[in-house]
Formats: sequence, C-alpha cells, structure tokens
Amino acid sequence: MRCLKILFCVLIVFSFHALPQEKNSPVKDSISSLIQKFSDRDPFVRGDAVTLVVKLGSAAVGHLVIALNDKNDDTRLCSAIALGRIAPQGAKSITYLVEALKDKNPDVRWCSAIALGKFRTDAESAVAPLLAMLNDSDRDTRWAAYTALLKINKASINKTREIGEVIRTIETLTPQLMKELRVPGVSISIIKDHKLAWIKSFGFSDAAEKKPVDNNTMFEACSMSKPVFAFIVLKLVEQGILELDKPLYDYLPEEFVGEDDDFAKMITARMILIHTSGMPNWRRSGDETGGPLPVYFKPGTRFNYSGEGMFYLQRVIEHLTKKPLETLAKESLFDKLGFLSTGYTWTPEHDRQIATGHDTSGVPKERSKYTHANAAYTLCTTPEEYAKFIIEIMKHDNTNGVSLSGKTVNEMVRQQVRVDTREVTDRPGRALGLYSFRGLGWGIDSTITGDIIYHSGSNQSGFRCYSQFRMDEGSGIVIMTNGANGSELWTRIISKVGDL
Repeated sequence: MRCLKILFCVLIVFSFHALPQEKNSPVKDSISSLIQKFSDRDPFVRGDAVTLVVKLGSAAVGHLVIALNDKNDDTRLCSAIALGRIAPQGAKSITYLVEALKDKNPDVRWCSAIALGKFRTDAESAVAPLLAMLNDSDRDTRWAAYTALLKINKASINKTREIGEVIRTIETLTPQLMKELRVPGVSISIIKDHKLAWIKSFGFSDAAEKKPVDNNTMFEACSMSKPVFAFIVLKLVEQGILELDKPLYDYLPEEFVGEDDDFAKMITARMILIHTSGMPNWRRSGDETGGPLPVYFKPGTRFNYSGEGMFYLQRVIEHLTKKPLETLAKESLFDKLGFLSTGYTWTPEHDRQIATGHDTSGVPKERSKYTHANAAYTLCTTPEEYAKFIIEIMKHDNTNGVSLSGKTVNEMVRQQVRVDTREVTDRPGRALGLYSFRGLGWGIDSTITGDIIYHSGSNQSGFRCYSQFRMDEGSGIVIMTNGANGSELWTRIISKVGDL
C-alpha cells in the first residue's frame, strides 16, 4: 500500500511538470508560501490563504493537486476547497479530485465532490466514482456526490439495482445481524414490478421451543397496523360514509382536555391520518381505560405522532358502520384478498402461527393475545400478506371492488405535512433521503430520485418491523422480526439495500 502511495505521488509530480508552469519564481514562491499556511492551527489564517490562492487562478492548480495528497488533513481540505473555487478553470485537476474522493477524511471527500460538479460535463470521468460515493458512510458526502452528479450527468443517478444483488446482500447480512443483535426470528418479502418476487424466513419463532420461522409465521405488525387501517378508512370515504375533512366531533363527540375546548371540535380524519390532531401517542392512563385524553396544541397546526388519534378514529368508524374493526377489516379487505393469516384480534386458529416476542437479550417474552382490536398496533400478519397489501395499493387496475381509486391512492401517498422532527431513513445510492413527510397513514421520505413510502413498527411485546415501497417503480420490501433489537436489524439492512 505504501509503494502505491509513493507511486501516486511520483505520478502527481510528473503530471505537475506537464502542466503549464508559472514563468516567474515570485508567483511560485507565493503559492508555495500560501499552501504552507493551509496547515496553520488558526482557521482564519487557513481561510485567508485559500482566498489568496484562488485569486491566482490556474497558476495555482499544479501546486494544489500536489497538496491534495499531503499528509496533513487541513492541507488536503484547503486544497480541495481552493480547486473547487477556481473551477471550472483548472480542468486538469479533475483526475486528482477523483482520487481525492477516496480520502479518509469525509470533509476532503465532500469538498472534492462539490469541486467536480463545477466542471459539469467535463468531469464525465468522475461519474462512476461519484455513483459509488452515493454509498459513502458519511451522509453529507453522499449528498455532495448527488449534487455533483446532477451537474455532470443527471441521467446516471436513476439506476436500479439487480434484484439478485439485493437478495444476496440480505441473505448474507441477515443471519449476521440476527446473531449480533440477538434477534431470534426474521421474515422478509421483496416486491418487484408490482409482484411478490421473493420471500425468505430465518431463525426461530420461539427461541425456547426452537420452532423455526416459516413463510406462514405471523408477526405483530405493531404500528404497521396504521396504514392498513388508513386503507379501510379511505374505503369508507369513497363510499360516502365518512368525510376526510369533517370534524369527527360531528360523528362521535369525544371529551378532550386542552387549553381550548374548541380543539375537540376541530379534529378531522385527515388530521389523524397525518398525525396533526394534537393528541399524544398515548395518554398517561392507557388508551383503553377511558382516562383523560389531552390535546396539546391546535389541531392541524403541526405534526405529533399519535396512536390515540388512530384509536379515536377507530371508535368513530365503528360507530358509523355498527361493526367492530376486525369484522370491517375482514369484510372490506382481508377476505377479499384471500388473507388467511391476518387479523387485528387474536384467534385460537392463529395461535400456533403467531411468533413469540423476545427482549434485547433474545429471551422470550410473555405472548400477547389481543382480544380487542386497536387500529394503532394489534394487527398480526405475515410479511407475504403484508406485501400483497402493498401491491394492492400500487395496482394500476382499480376495478376489482377492493382497491382504492387511483385518485384516493394518490391522495394517500401525497406529501401532506412536512416532518422536521424525524430524520429520513438512512438509505444508500439513489435512495438518499432529503426530507420527511406524512401521507394518509404512511410516512414519506423524499429522495434524490423520488418518494419512498414507508412505515415502521415497535411493540413492547418484543416485535419490530418495517415496510417501504415506491409507487413509480412498483418495488418494495417488508421486514418482520420477533426481537426487541429488530429495529437496528432492519435499519442496517435498509442502509445497505436502499430502495431495491
């Protein structure tokens, strides 16, 4: 490795002599003196030196490309900054800036990528390294690579991964993470081209019994219950039974506690589905005990994730339809899609299919038996059936009596409220996230190549799960685990595979 580095330094010096040289020594001496200041402890001294070097323009380029390989981090960083400010002059520095994309210092990589973008189409040789940089460990550096690619070759960004590559990554990574994180069981489904393309199960549904997970193993969907509920609600909207923007108080008055008594009369189904109702996630006394239910701010004014809101909306639709949620879900969705392993309530028939949750040490927890449906978290299902639910949302043909209309689906996945309190999911490559939003029942990450619709879930019973999809490409993934460290597992898988 040392020999390679020495060889690279020799090549830089050789190339430097091939560059047009300054004719007078005072200029050369001035540039060398300024570059020496790039390593000064005082950042203002370094900044002034960069500014003065930049004023010398192309005459400084040869010196700067040599300094890009200096052992001092600040010298390399200042050199990249200066070359970026001189660009698009100094096109002969492109080769060296491409090499600097491999620098150990993320700041140097960041500035080098930005600099390359200023050369626009002249930097076509940087496209492949910049595409690779979209998988950089540093998120800001990925963003820099993205902005550079936009200027150099925008079309190069939107390249999907081969599904075989994604599957190989998942099959290798999942067992490793299960062992490291003590997650006993995992099941994963992949959607490609609007179809279920792959499903695989790993580990045990119960670590004590050593019962293996299979494709029929049911997991608690946790908060992934909410998008299914949103689908059912929107079906009622299409049928004229419920209005999205009519106060729910007009359907079923509820007693709330808040600074303004009128807040209770403002909450709508839309506000609940996009989490702007003002309600907390759960009231202090528990959601089903009938204790005081607060509204902390004026409904509709900002985002605050709320399971209580979903449970209130559930009570409203049960009142309007005169049916419990489980019955309504089966009649309007589960039975029509042929789901045999999905439900909001526990049944004896499903008992042996349902996995056991485990704590962070992989020790089995007491199994939950949800005899009362809660729209926010009690759904149990398989990754296969949940994937088929997502496929139903993405369908182009909405004439089967089950699907939502295209207009309703578009409204469901539309960016309805910006969420600045939550970071976008960490994804590599073309799925680099920009901003986070909420749609009706779903989270939405805007990325450099389009929106990714998603939802995660976490129950105290020891289950963690995740799902995402892209409407524009008909692709998606569902990951369900029965371990309390499952959130870390799915996070690390998604950080590798991105958006498929």
